[in-house]
Amino acid sequence: MKSHANSMAFFIFFLKMKVLFLDNPLKISLIPRKYPLPNDVLTLTLRKEMDDTILTPVFTFTVGQKLELTITTQPVQFKVLDKFDFELKNGSEVIYLGKIQILKSGTNTQNFEYGSQNQRFQY
Repeated sequence: MKSHANSMAFFIFFLKMKVLFLDNPLKISLIPRKYPLPNDVLTLTLRKEMDDTILTPVFTFTVGQKLELTITTQPVQFKVLDKFDFELKNGSEVIYLGKIQILKSGTNTQNFEYGSQNQRFQY
């Protein structure tokens, strides 16, 4: 008799949450599936979780031990506590998938309490 564990394939997919602060430079440091070359054209697509709004912000990148993205102009759609799925592509190849949450500057992310940002979702 075959073992149940041997007959099934399990795939675990982890999404890393990146935190951006409204009044700080919007920088994301990540390790992609495949590093781009410095002259490659990358596309960053953000999808707001609440209403599926799609954003494609202008950004620059540098390649080092990690891939560093800097969103050059803060999108007006960024609001405190918003969450976005993000996808980074090099041409048609997806090189990174993740999530972004927007917080107030100075937020202690180690002791974060969801209701501490504003009263927008208070019941």
